Amino acid sequence: MGNSTYYYKNREKILKKVREYDRTHKKIKKAYDKKRRLLKGYNQKKAIQHYSQRNHLPILIKKYKECQLKLEGCLINKKLEIHHKKYTKKIKDCLLICQNCHKKIHRKIENRNI
Repeated sequence: MGNSTYYYKNREKILKKVREYDRTHKKIKKAYDKKRRLLKGYNQKKAIQHYSQRNHLPILIKKYKECQLKLEGCLINKKLEIHHKKYTKKIKDCLLICQNCHKKIHRKIENRNI
């Protein structure tokens, strides 16, 4: 009973402190929420990458057996990886390419965005 009487006697002071705390920490909370949203998207992409490594990679290797792009400096059938056009669990959105071609694709994408 003592706690409730303290609260009601000092309610205005407590509410004032809460509002002040919320104002000062609003920017911190916004930054935290933004980081959390970005991290959620990143984790979803990672989950899809692991899923396709386990499930799609063996199917694509059986089907194509070598790099689908064959750019300059291609390793053809060594160090094959999956490249996602869009991050979905569909096998249609995956390409089987070698490590060198994969790096070249991502360099072109990064340079285009700058």
